[in-house]
Amino acid sequence: MRRLILGTAGHIDHGKTALIHALTGTDTDRLPEEKRRGITIDIGFARLAIPGEAEVGIIDVPGHEAFIRNMLAGATGIDLALLVVAADEGVMPQTREHAAILELLGVRALVVALTKTDLVEPDWVDLATDDVRALLRAGPFRDAPIVPVSARTGFGLDSLVGEIGRVARTVEERDDADLFRLPVDRVFTVHGTGTVVTGTVWSGSASRDHVLRLLPAGRSVRVRGLQSHGVDRDRIRAGERAALALAATGREAMQRGDVLVSGDGWQADTRLMLRLRILGEAGAGVKHGQRVRFHLATTEVIGRIAAAGAAVIAPGGEEWVQIRLERPVLARAGDPFVIRTYSPLATIGGGRVAEPGGPRRKRLSTSEKAALAAVLSGSPAQALAARASLAGWAGESIPRVAVTTPFGPDELERTARNREPAPIEGRLFDPAILDEGRGALLTAIDGHHDFEPLSPGVRLENLRSALPAAAAPSLVESLLAGLVADGSITIDANRVRRSSFVPRLDPDQQAAARLLLDEFDRAGLAAPAPQELPGPLANRPDLADLLHHLVRTSRLVALGPDRFLAPAALEEAIRRATSAFVDRAPLSPGDFRDLFGISRKYLIPLLEHFDRTGVTVRQGEGRRWVPDPSSRG
Repeated sequence: MRRLILGTAGHIDHGKTALIHALTGTDTDRLPEEKRRGITIDIGFARLAIPGEAEVGIIDVPGHEAFIRNMLAGATGIDLALLVVAADEGVMPQTREHAAILELLGVRALVVALTKTDLVEPDWVDLATDDVRALLRAGPFRDAPIVPVSARTGFGLDSLVGEIGRVARTVEERDDADLFRLPVDRVFTVHGTGTVVTGTVWSGSASRDHVLRLLPAGRSVRVRGLQSHGVDRDRIRAGERAALALAATGREAMQRGDVLVSGDGWQADTRLMLRLRILGEAGAGVKHGQRVRFHLATTEVIGRIAAAGAAVIAPGGEEWVQIRLERPVLARAGDPFVIRTYSPLATIGGGRVAEPGGPRRKRLSTSEKAALAAVLSGSPAQALAARASLAGWAGESIPRVAVTTPFGPDELERTARNREPAPIEGRLFDPAILDEGRGALLTAIDGHHDFEPLSPGVRLENLRSALPAAAAPSLVESLLAGLVADGSITIDANRVRRSSFVPRLDPDQQAAARLLLDEFDRAGLAAPAPQELPGPLANRPDLADLLHHLVRTSRLVALGPDRFLAPAALEEAIRRATSAFVDRAPLSPGDFRDLFGISRKYLIPLLEHFDRTGVTVRQGEGRRWVPDPSSRG
């Protein structure tokens, strides 16, 4: 059976609560003050079972203009609305405001109950019907059924239930395979049970002992018990009213406006990108910097409008804006919202959240507008592509994208798996960003080769600066891995070079290299440090590059950062040491000094090189020879 939430709407004293009582047997006025004053102050709840059609949870809202805040707390979670208009009064101010709110919230279906027909003549019923038709004619509810009823006599109630069932069939059910979300509308304590919260399940499902997150506080809470309309349940699902008993959670820690969720992608934000529509009767419209009351789900927050297009949105206009809130709220792309003036109170507009969180956006580019529109109205694949485009160099995390788009995680993950290019370390990137990143890395590598033609390549850590600071840390590694795979680059010893790159010497450097090799050949084991070379060589700015180039091409051997030998000198030292070790115990440093005829200055780097490359092994104060060359480094 279908599970839907129906919300009432309409002017005060038009009989909403009496009608719900007549339909369900439940008095939704629960507060002593409501009983005393005879008016609805806060939202109330009831259940209507339509056999063979739907299980309908009802939210009865106050009609007085002073309690619009409470009306909005109930109206934002409904699937269809029951607009109540008294036949003896017709359309009144709150009738108009409530109807506008339902339209702004994107409520998908409407049934009109024309109440108190027992108090008027048939002609008055016809006049009131025409009045309602005129109100709805220009909007999405122009074809809504209008059912004359009387809560006192029971007239028309069966017809009304039949129309609610018929219209309910046209409304798409909420997805209980989605992330769980329940905006809290009541918090109270039950003796022996503890803290209980109630709300409408907007999406997903939750079970007993399920651990949920409470936002914006960011705390984890465990569900110890569940009810729906007073009946114990093991599981509650999207489209149901629910009461959750929470373990070890004090009442003072929760309030209306908090949200219970499951999943990792949720975060409370103070910045939201909105598609805002201003009502035609909204006076002067809305301007940049204006302070407003922002209503989303069961919360109300003060915020300021930051224009992303026109500085003033005229009545009847629609525009992209960013709202900057005084405290964080939990939002998801596609969520409906309403804004009201700060003072005096009046509903002036509403629309849908296009981007929860995100950077400050001022003037939107054409591509940003297209991407935000695709998030709200595109397919899952289009929404993923749009989010990757909006996220830029940082990429969009796959858990987060289930909140920054209106689609459930299962559908998004299937789409992401089939998407080109594939996600990188759990993040989605715009293909244009990946192309730009590859180009930036290759440009940096080529620039290094041009500037330092003798260098074996740019150091890996230095390549990170080739991409913007906002780039995700995993992006450089992934792009480099792709360039290695397609043969564009080679990575060796933490240096990155073009695969086709060969270090090259110009004629002057070739001449200097020959002079260096001559110097080291003549010096043997007493080779000079770079600064001890003859002046024309020691003063060359490219001396270090030349020496390392000769090492890489095996024409010199590096004993350390400033000690080099000709390969022939090293081989002769190994040959002489081999002979010396034939009939002797381990050699001491003094033995090596006598054997090679060099001072400690030259001897110590040579012996450390022997140890490092496996030619010798330390043994006590001396060194033992390693006779097998294949075991040497």
